[in-house]
Amino acid sequence: MKSALKVILPVVVTAMGIGVLMFMVKTKPPPPRVDRAQSGLLVTTETLRSGEHAVTVRAQGQVVAARQVIVAPEVTGRIRWQSENLVPGGRLARGDSIVRIDARDYQLQVESRSADVNRAQLELQLERGRQRVAEREWQAFGDGEDQEGQRLALRQPQVETAEVSVRSARSAVQQARLNLSKTNIRAPFNAMVIQESAELGQLVGPSASLATLVGTDEFFVRVSVPVENLASIRIPDRDGEGSPARVWQEIGGRHVERQGHVVRLLPDVDPIGAMARVLVSIEDPMAFTEANADSLPILLSSFVTVDIEVAAIADAISVPRLAVRDGDRTFVMNDDGTLSIRDLTVVWRTEDALLVRSGVRAGERLITSRIATPVEGMALRVADTAPEAHAEAPAAESEEATQ
Repeated sequence: MKSALKVILPVVVTAMGIGVLMFMVKTKPPPPRVDRAQSGLLVTTETLRSGEHAVTVRAQGQVVAARQVIVAPEVTGRIRWQSENLVPGGRLARGDSIVRIDARDYQLQVESRSADVNRAQLELQLERGRQRVAEREWQAFGDGEDQEGQRLALRQPQVETAEVSVRSARSAVQQARLNLSKTNIRAPFNAMVIQESAELGQLVGPSASLATLVGTDEFFVRVSVPVENLASIRIPDRDGEGSPARVWQEIGGRHVERQGHVVRLLPDVDPIGAMARVLVSIEDPMAFTEANADSLPILLSSFVTVDIEVAAIADAISVPRLAVRDGDRTFVMNDDGTLSIRDLTVVWRTEDALLVRSGVRAGERLITSRIATPVEGMALRVADTAPEAHAEAPAAESEEATQ
């Protein structure tokens, strides 16, 4: 009997436990159902605004000389003196003497031609004296009706010949003096020496090159710009000035900048890229004036950045480039929280934004975050409009964690 109880009793207890467990499961009330609010894709937005925008045409360009000349003598002779600044990199002011050629031969020519003038003037005086004598003789014996005979008798051709000789001699003096002045070669403008090939005692002539000078008051920047931007750039005419520009570059960690303006449009396009080319003038590129004394120079052949100011664009909306998709499209969040895909009409492009006049309106919410698979009309939300269900969920999770 005791052995039977040891076997039956555990079986009975286990069966009773299973029965109680099954009863509790069957009689447990079902959990309440809560409809989860549908949430949209979380995005970031910014409000669009319309207004007037100052714009510039940014381009790269190379610095070239505005004035450059090869100095060569116009007369022949030996160099007797040359400026100490006539060396590569030397600085010359307008009118400074560069080279002086031996002028003794040309001084002698001036004296010789001056003597010829005196001789011609004396000959003219003699002819006029002979003419006065001939006039008295003609009045006494001449025939008043013979005009041609009177002209010859009064020695009019001889007087005219003497007058021509005087004028010719005076011209020869002026030519000799001009040649004498050419023995002193001067700088035609404020300049720096690029190359020099003159030496004391050197015999030079019109075919010799003494130096290459480049003007320092002004440099040009040859800039290539898109052809469609020409309508916005003011090209100077006789009565006006071209569009202002800012020319700058970075040299050794220092920002070097000069103000300039457009001076002319070149007649051809850049063979690389088929872009229009304009010249921008910059003053005091070598920083010789007090205003730029603390600045570094902008050197010839260097590459610089040029920002050309053009007319401001009114009633335009600025759309950041980070919000622009392929094909000039962008995304807007409608008032009902849905996605709208818009095509933009661009009037100007800058490095950071697009200026548009249609496709979006001022006051609309522009989507600035990325959307992997955009679909027209898809639900959206921003960080401050999360559904209440989502706001309560973290609290419930917190409570569970506390328990």
